[in-house]
Amino acid sequence: MKTLQDWIYNVEQGSVRLWLVRIALLLLVVGLSAFMGIREFNGLRTFEAMDLAQQARQLAEGKGFTTLLIRPLALWQVRANLENNAPPVTAFPETLTPPGYPLLLAACFKVGMISRLISFDLSAEALRGFRTFPPDVVVLGLQMVFLVLAALAVFFWGQRQFDIGTGVLAVVFFLGSSPVWTQALAGGATLLVVFLYALAGWLFCLGVCGEDESGETAGRERQTWYWLLGSGIVLGISALIQMVQIWAVVAALGLGWALLRSGKWAFGAGCLLALGLFGVWLVRLWFVAGNPLGLNWAYLLVDSARYPGETLWRSYTFNIDQLDAWRRVGGSILRGFTDLVAQGPTLVGNAVAGTLALVACLHAFRHPSAAAGRNLWGGVAAVLILATAFIQRDSKTDGHGILMALLPVACVYGAAYLWIIIERWKLHLELLGRLFAILVALVATWPTLARAILPEPPPFAYPPTYPPIFLFMRSWFEPGELQASDLPAAEAWYAAQPTLWLPTTREDFLKIHDRVTPVFSILLTPASSDARMYSEMLSDNSEWKEWADLIRRQKPPDLPQAFATSLPPNNDYLLLSIQKRWD
Repeated sequence: MKTLQDWIYNVEQGSVRLWLVRIALLLLVVGLSAFMGIREFNGLRTFEAMDLAQQARQLAEGKGFTTLLIRPLALWQVRANLENNAPPVTAFPETLTPPGYPLLLAACFKVGMISRLISFDLSAEALRGFRTFPPDVVVLGLQMVFLVLAALAVFFWGQRQFDIGTGVLAVVFFLGSSPVWTQALAGGATLLVVFLYALAGWLFCLGVCGEDESGETAGRERQTWYWLLGSGIVLGISALIQMVQIWAVVAALGLGWALLRSGKWAFGAGCLLALGLFGVWLVRLWFVAGNPLGLNWAYLLVDSARYPGETLWRSYTFNIDQLDAWRRVGGSILRGFTDLVAQGPTLVGNAVAGTLALVACLHAFRHPSAAAGRNLWGGVAAVLILATAFIQRDSKTDGHGILMALLPVACVYGAAYLWIIIERWKLHLELLGRLFAILVALVATWPTLARAILPEPPPFAYPPTYPPIFLFMRSWFEPGELQASDLPAAEAWYAAQPTLWLPTTREDFLKIHDRVTPVFSILLTPASSDARMYSEMLSDNSEWKEWADLIRRQKPPDLPQAFATSLPPNNDYLLLSIQKRWD
């Protein structure tokens, strides 16, 4: 029978203390996620999020890997490859985004549709009191699940690899990352990749720790293999979410083979199994687009001197023979790598954790498992940074959509190194070291604390997205009619219509209208009108030069869309159509 002293020991140092910490962290993560979601969510905010959501809806409705967002470049590529067998715009194949995240989101949509909890069609009465598109809430819920699971994986990773103090501090760093909340509230695929990296890191830690333990039984060795097999599979799946992650998976495969002993076979098998699934997707792209990359090759040339901004995606006429592609790709890589180096550790989403983790790469960890993890994830990080340099274009300082996958690694090893520094000081009062760790944690979490204090965001992510107007316009369109817009992801998602990204040139637009399928309407939003001053629109490298007259509300005579109307809010939405279907 346990004595009172035994209970006191369990509460202070034993298993009871550990479970109390776990329960407290779970309540903190879930509570903070609910608070931030309720307070800040105002619908899907990014082009990527709405694009992925409409792809998931296509899957949930049984229409396969198709998209309602038609990029002119993708239209050119598919029609050049399939010629007369090219599918119509109502069943246009997706050739840019890997299928992982849309499949997962589609499963959630399907459950909601079967249970009648969500509907993609809103009545006129529902639009009058419209606040949030119900499927948007499903996306938010899925994002928060990823965030909670990623935070728990970070804690268990830090606790198993180092100690409970490292696990707690790592979670604080993770939750203190403002870009994590930005990504969760935006609704893209980044947070799923972050979760996969956190889970893969934890499973890899369990595997290498099992290898380090001497006197293993056969059952223990088998369990170690399962952990490493799972780690390889989970990491490999990230390539089915973001195609650029394939380079990180290949790097992990090689590093795992060099660093692990008997477990290298299990880890390698996991990576290869996931790569096999990725290969199936490449074969599908080959048949549809004529190459195994689909449309992803365009990332190498987008926002270059020849194709500024988004003009490449909006180009229906493309001839690589007339383009000095290798020189332009080389210049883009140099510029991208320069941007990444200039931004430094902030790219992972937390500057403090990223800086500490960067220094930790130079530390000689005593435990072989910690050193193996540092070597593997350090090598993966280096390869992923180099791969990202090929497609880096935006000089953002609020995290990077690809490199934020490294945030769990940075949080765990950054937290561990901070405790190592404090221990080396050999302070007489242990409390002083803890106070210093709390001070560093406050600095690392300040961006999140600040956004919790600031006023709540507006009801919608406007400008440029105003969901009610897209839902209202549904009644004006016939099913399957092709529309064109400067905000195609929003129209494809909310209006549920095939939507052409407004081509760069008027000539390309008329080619598609005359030779592919008629375009019923053109919608212009603040996405183009607020992009630049009018004088800048007319410059040679402007994305909207050939549409400047229309953006300025001057009706061009060469367009068949003869009827026009201004739409709310503030009459800054302009719709032109072939027929007048409004009162």
